[in-house]
Amino acid sequence: MNTKSFVSKLNQITKQLSSMTPAQREIVHQSIQALETEISSDELIQPLFDLSSQCPHCGSAQLKKWGMSGAIQRYRCKGCHKTFNNKTNTPFARLHKSHLWEDYARCMQLRLTLREAAEVCGINLKTAFLWRHRFLVAQAGKNDDKLSGIIEVDEFFLAYSEKGSNALTDLRQPRKRGGDIDKRTKEGQVAVLLSIDRSNHMINPMLAADTTAEISANLTDNITENSVICSDGSWSYVAIAKQKHCDHKRLINGKIRVIDEVYHIQTVNGAIANFKGWVNGKMKGVATKYLSNYLAWFRESNAKLDKQQILVAAYG
Repeated sequence: MNTKSFVSKLNQITKQLSSMTPAQREIVHQSIQALETEISSDELIQPLFDLSSQCPHCGSAQLKKWGMSGAIQRYRCKGCHKTFNNKTNTPFARLHKSHLWEDYARCMQLRLTLREAAEVCGINLKTAFLWRHRFLVAQAGKNDDKLSGIIEVDEFFLAYSEKGSNALTDLRQPRKRGGDIDKRTKEGQVAVLLSIDRSNHMINPMLAADTTAEISANLTDNITENSVICSDGSWSYVAIAKQKHCDHKRLINGKIRVIDEVYHIQTVNGAIANFKGWVNGKMKGVATKYLSNYLAWFRESNAKLDKQQILVAAYG
């Protein structure tokens, strides 16, 4: 099936799926799973390239096939005359051993450490590190989920870290294995905003500063109007709720934990505790320069992406 026919069929199927009941969609999902066969990473990526069919160097759509490199199809642009394959200028560019990528994506699905993933896939520890961040870079900072219904939101802080650097740019004395920071002040900490709705949609952007303006810039566009915002006593969310015509439930200083037996911030607080326990526990702390990658990984884990979906997301 050529690309145009595929897109046309896809649009028809999408319309039909939208008119089905959840039970009917689940039957379709199970039928598709029953038909699934093992496909290689290259076969998984090729349709994504076919849908764009543009030169990664100049954006021209005037392409022609230009031989094979092993099992990978190469192309030549009629505009800039450069050659490329379906991985050029993507996070997968110049990565080898593509037959192991699904195994590695499965390791990420299980949140394995670098040493565990390297052992499972039979690769070098440095390769495991490179693959981890290549697989995450396309989703890092991509907080475009739309939140609706009952939305819980809170900020949390992590110690600024230069883990892995040969020389510290920070003038402070290094902390032993991350060490403790003074939580009474925000100095030396990185702020993260985490918001989640009851349908499990999540955003978790890093904040340049823990200010009302910064919170509003990273949250307002992701909230659907006429939702219900549940937050702590911070005044930052009052203006956002008013702007988006949302009901606002403030759970102040822990004195009020649940309102009307429905509205609370326990889900978002649980997600924050889960993330902190993961990065500071199993991952032994993460460098701040890679924090957005781990936040993206956490979102993928929360969305329960399977190994092929992780690869599709990594392709960007």
